[in-house]
Amino acid sequence: MKVAVIGSNCFTGSHVVDALLERADASVLGISRSPEKAAFFLPYKRHRGAAFSFHQVDIVREAPRLLALLDAERPDVVVNVAALSEVNLSNFHPVEYFDVNVGAVVRLLSELRSRPWLRRYVHISSAEIYGPCPRPLLETAPLDPSTPYAVSKAAADMFLLTLRKNFGVPITLVRSTNVFGRHQQLFKIIPRTAIYVRQGRKVELQGGGVAKKSFVHIRDVVRGVLSVIDAAAPEAIYHFSTDDDRTVRDVVELTCRLMGRDPADHTVIVGDRIGQDSRYLLDWSLARRSFGWRPEITLEAGIAETIAWVEAEWASIQREPLEYQHRV
Repeated sequence: MKVAVIGSNCFTGSHVVDALLERADASVLGISRSPEKAAFFLPYKRHRGAAFSFHQVDIVREAPRLLALLDAERPDVVVNVAALSEVNLSNFHPVEYFDVNVGAVVRLLSELRSRPWLRRYVHISSAEIYGPCPRPLLETAPLDPSTPYAVSKAAADMFLLTLRKNFGVPITLVRSTNVFGRHQQLFKIIPRTAIYVRQGRKVELQGGGVAKKSFVHIRDVVRGVLSVIDAAAPEAIYHFSTDDDRTVRDVVELTCRLMGRDPADHTVIVGDRIGQDSRYLLDWSLARRSFGWRPEITLEAGIAETIAWVEAEWASIQREPLEYQHRV
């Protein structure tokens, strides 16, 4: 099985590559618009001499080159993780978000839908397309996005579902809540908290940190993605989440306590971001019924693992920017 992972440099994409390279039956094409990151961000780097090749291609500006690469390699499966995903920034750069999250997807799939070699296209979507979730939402729940980022992800999903319905294109969408774990971008809330605690700094709690999130471990999500790849006839949409939703403040305070620190010394309340949803909670019973999926790694275990990663990679982390670096 040959798999192309578009967005292989990102957190989820790199873990998908890593899990695929553990299999004897898989070879992987990694595709990203930027050069490969430092090794401590890319778990797949542990696979020496594995069946992996990396290709630096911009999915927006180099769409013909991307298609030519896929036509030459003829992967059985394409997993698309590439997206602009820093939510608040989408309020100020909506055109860029739609170029990447919608335009690039429409251009690519308008071509891929006619390729006989494509067995499955797996698209990584987002829980944010639903807006606030007052209760666990099914895959059929109406979409109510609160930010340009969420609108762009919803628009791409709707386009992809029309291709599946009208042309039988083998497309499956994956929607997860807040994914976390080792190798995550340093500006994300759990690694950022661990870093700030070590530096003696305070973590900003937007809106007091009262928004509730369901944090699901990256390896649990990737197990779900591989189940979708292997399934004979997967459904159109799957949720991967947990039933353990906590406020952002709870998660930050738990991280502080696991590091032996008083949360009061490392938190400060600031104003809320535009379009902050009050809660994300997804019903994942379809994934359980379809292939026995369930979350296995607890929030506490996952945070402890992330803290250990920060400690082990501290020398490298200190040389990296701790804030999101936006580039077009």
